[in-house]
Amino acid sequence: MKNPFTDHPRDTENPQTYLEHGCFAFKHSAILVFAGILGMIHAILPFLFPFRTSTIVIKSFKKLVDSKRHKEELKKEMPKGYLKDEHLK
Repeated sequence: MKNPFTDHPRDTENPQTYLEHGCFAFKHSAILVFAGILGMIHAILPFLFPFRTSTIVIKSFKKLVDSKRHKEELKKEMPKGYLKDEHLK
């Protein structure tokens, strides 16, 4: 029987429980919202938080790649050769 709460978290090479998926998604979404706010402040006052937003986004992206849960998305969205093949296997 399909369960909308657990189907997606379990539907990858590296499955997660509902709670693991929820905690990861909530935590990293909050971090990216914070990075967005820093980026907006930086846009007005460029001497504040230089490279902070980009650093947060890059670290978040690395965690997504390393999680091995987003291979199909990466294959679809990233230019060929952009990531090492080891990240897509």
